[in-house]
Amino acid sequence: MAFPGTNPARKLLPSAFATARNVGAGALGVDADDIGGFFSGLWQVAKAKAAELVAYLAALFSALGDKVDELLPPETRSEWLHVAVAVVLPAALGALVLLCVARCCWRCCCGRARGGARRMMAAPGRGGARMPRGAFESNPRGYFRDLRAQKPLVY
Repeated sequence: MAFPGTNPARKLLPSAFATARNVGAGALGVDADDIGGFFSGLWQVAKAKAAELVAYLAALFSALGDKVDELLPPETRSEWLHVAVAVVLPAALGALVLLCVARCCWRCCCGRARGGARRMMAAPGRGGARMPRGAFESNPRGYFRDLRAQKPLVY
């Protein structure tokens, strides 16, 4: 708990920082009006750049609109809309369904169900063969008994 009138952070500052803090803006040759003028000028520059950006984006969207009118004349847009609804939309939905089915099969068939992938490890004494860590940890004695009996690695 700090007592009134004390600043515990001041104790952490070296003496050079403390004296520089006490010098004041007038001794450094900086006036409060100069600081306000600097930020005012900075604000004017930021506003000008924002206006330039808005003008650039407006010109860009106008050019894109002209290009769309050039590629798809207003007279043929209903035909293009019919093609989009009849062909592109079902193809996109079909691709989405296939993606979901493939993801589900990958998770179920490849052992990624129930909280993540199966952790694999190098099977001891099998020359770099890989096996699920859970199969080894559940029965290490049986694994080494099968290894000495030269049974194939089956999991």
